[in-house]
Amino acid sequence: MLGTATVVLTGCLGVETTPEKSAAKAAKAANTVAHQKGVTVGKANASIKVEDAVVVQDPNGVAAVVRVKNTGPTQASLPVGITVTDARGRKLYANDVPGLDPSLTSLPVLAAGEEVDWVNNQILVAGRAAKVAAVVGAAKGNAPGALPKIALAGIAAGQDEDGFYAKGTIRNESSVAQQRIVITCVARDGDRVTAAGRAVIDRLEPAKDLKKPTTFTVFFIGDPKQARLACAAPPTVLEEGGAK
Repeated sequence: MLGTATVVLTGCLGVETTPEKSAAKAAKAANTVAHQKGVTVGKANASIKVEDAVVVQDPNGVAAVVRVKNTGPTQASLPVGITVTDARGRKLYANDVPGLDPSLTSLPVLAAGEEVDWVNNQILVAGRAAKVAAVVGAAKGNAPGALPKIALAGIAAGQDEDGFYAKGTIRNESSVAQQRIVITCVARDGDRVTAAGRAVIDRLEPAKDLKKPTTFTVFFIGDPKQARLACAAPPTVLEEGGAK
């Protein structure tokens, strides 16, 4: 089950030195990336409807927001492919390059009848982004009968020297520890997306094992003032012993 919330805003010989170790690590990482493949989405998933796909841009970068709805059964590990273009239709970015975090190329789960925003806020382009095309592919994972419940609460907006943000608490109401769970927040003025952002929590233990609430901060691309803010946090580990 997706956690959702909505608010309205206002050198010695034979010894490897530190530089040598760093160079070796960099070479290993480069070799790993060179053998990776980026996400490729072939045939679109007939059960997942892309209801809207837009870009938001400000001096901090570009965020792509893809609104999807599941018209079929619950599905897990859904690849999401996007291509960002300028006003003339020239390609500026696509998330088919190797080495991207899985959360920038896929959606962990989408329950039957669920409608949610998927956000990629790590898009750097030269020029002005105008459009984004999105396609969701076939599920690559198995979904259990019941999904872990993630709850968001206490969401409040603010602004500081780093820009606009939203803060809140996230609670894992299941017994399954979550890994790299992503909180997305999208601001809409009517039907128009005015801002979007996301935050990542590396590990979220079950709430019963925690002494205090887990907080998060989402920084926005765009301006969320006077807009309706919707936040969500789909679970990433769907059952005991599972992995993202």
